[in-house]
Amino acid sequence: MDWHTRFRAYFPLALQKAYACQAYSSPMSPEVSQAVAVFFDRLTHGRSDKPEWLAAAQSVRRQVAQLIHAEAGQIAFTKNTTEGLNLVAQGYPWQPGDNLVIDDQEHPVNVVPWLNLRHRGVEVRVAATVDHRITLEALWQRVDARTRIVAVSHAQYGTGFRIDLQALGERCRNAGIALVVDGIQTVGLLPVDVQTWGISALACGAYKALHGPLGLGFVYVAPALLERLHPTHLGASAVNQVDRSVPGWALRCSDLHDARRLEGGNINYPAIYGLARALLLIEEARVDRLAPWTLGLARRLDAGLRQQGYQLLSSKLPGEDSHIVCLRHELAYALRKYLYSQRVMCNLLDSGALRFSLGGYNTEADVDLILAVTGRFARDPGLRRLLQQPVSSTPYPAP
Repeated sequence: MDWHTRFRAYFPLALQKAYACQAYSSPMSPEVSQAVAVFFDRLTHGRSDKPEWLAAAQSVRRQVAQLIHAEAGQIAFTKNTTEGLNLVAQGYPWQPGDNLVIDDQEHPVNVVPWLNLRHRGVEVRVAATVDHRITLEALWQRVDARTRIVAVSHAQYGTGFRIDLQALGERCRNAGIALVVDGIQTVGLLPVDVQTWGISALACGAYKALHGPLGLGFVYVAPALLERLHPTHLGASAVNQVDRSVPGWALRCSDLHDARRLEGGNINYPAIYGLARALLLIEEARVDRLAPWTLGLARRLDAGLRQQGYQLLSSKLPGEDSHIVCLRHELAYALRKYLYSQRVMCNLLDSGALRFSLGGYNTEADVDLILAVTGRFARDPGLRRLLQQPVSSTPYPAP
């Protein structure tokens, strides 16, 4: 059995439908859900305890670190991407007059934590995109001597645009600016190298490209930034300790370079067990095979949609494409309805764009089905009129 057939078999939903919702949520593999169930079964019958959970968490830290070319001590577990970004945003030692730069096509997850800093006097500068692309030059036009952070997504949720993190990281490193990345769309599917690319922090949830459970994520923080962070919310951990030997007691951190100091209390151990299994699936398939496979499918879909006359928002330039393909159409809702009726799952975004996002479990046959449905929709005005009706008792015709 070849690697792709084996990987695809882990996702029953992908065998039933053309699942093109990777950017929304990965289909859950029974392997992952069973790993979570094992945690609760052991807990129910008193066959596990916290030392085992902590050991499992350390093992998963190493798996995550290996995936993004980091060290285990630079990984803190969070409940989602938002928490990871907030740990950086609220923990950074801002001074009056400081600013940060974002761009105007970011997901709200990578906007709200930064806008929330305005009450602390931090200026938030927004770089403008052109033709749905955010260029390094556009970002750098907003940078000055008081810029402390540039925050971007590796792949944009609403266009699929993939920024050159290595080039941006080099600029930020040379200027002494921290590069903070929302990596939820790419980590586990496309190559990410936080050290070589000069990324200061990367936040990621587990339930998209990592194929893990909801309610768990991680944040990577480089040593130079980690030692400067002082989050507003702290809790007892392996690193944060109370020194009772001094009057009034004192908070001690045993190692400023250990990312566990950003954690507090119990992390999501059941989801840790699930993520451990999900990471094994990725390790078995290998990102160096998943990435070209998925990008190839996305390029095929992009080219087919353009040929059918659709307006694509995704970039065709080398290195700027991703597994996400987005189009704009005045009847996007009707098109999505037809796609769903033909066993194609995709997303209609709040921007009105229709998003297809592919995973390593997808096939050329999935792309062919999508294009057959979109092609019929583009050619048949009667079908478009039928789909605009609020209720229809007649099944929509197959392509």
